[in-house]
Amino acid sequence: MKEEVQQLIDVQELDQKILAARRKRSELLTRKEKLEAQAEKLEKVVSAIQEQIDEVQQDISSLNQDLAKVQDSVTKAEDRLPEVKTQKEYLAILKEVDAAKKNVKDIEEALKLKQQVVDELKADQNDKLSELDELNNANDSQLKDIDTLVAELEKIDATETPKRDKLIAQVPEVLRKRYELVLNHLNSAALVEAKNYTCTGCYMRLPPQFYNNMLKSKKISTCPQCNRLLYIEEA
Repeated sequence: MKEEVQQLIDVQELDQKILAARRKRSELLTRKEKLEAQAEKLEKVVSAIQEQIDEVQQDISSLNQDLAKVQDSVTKAEDRLPEVKTQKEYLAILKEVDAAKKNVKDIEEALKLKQQVVDELKADQNDKLSELDELNNANDSQLKDIDTLVAELEKIDATETPKRDKLIAQVPEVLRKRYELVLNHLNSAALVEAKNYTCTGCYMRLPPQFYNNMLKSKKISTCPQCNRLLYIEEA
């Protein structure tokens, strides 16, 4: 039984190293996702502002077309004035010209307001782009460090897992299944020492009879509290 305990201890050392590497890798990848999400959020804001700019510029283009048509109508109407023969027709054309000129003024005012909106949007966009550049510059070194650490942790996993698989294969099947069941359930130490009537995994007091039986049998037992495998260190 001493040999089996040592085998499991050796396996567990590798398991803890592998689990620690996987946990750290998961933490780093979560951190990386958060950093990238911050930049992505700003990129979406910049993109949304650009969509607004494009919409307003389309309005400006449409207004410019309308302005050109109205200005053309003013020119044509004024060109007709010398040919007018009656006072009534003359006044009608003047009224038409005045209405068109008012329309020109209204369109020009609308264009002015639209351009102000574009200028404000572009200023906001430039602020967000500057903020994005600063964020990307600040994140670059962190992301590179994270990628380096993740690669190192993945190397540990790739190196230690085959060693672990080779060792666990040497453990008797029944004991191996018990160990892996507890390991998968707790995702932490599955084998711990029973010492001074106490489980060193959950630190709960063990029943005296249970502990005394372990002392006599020298067998690996199961903690009645946390279900970890228990062994007693032989003197």
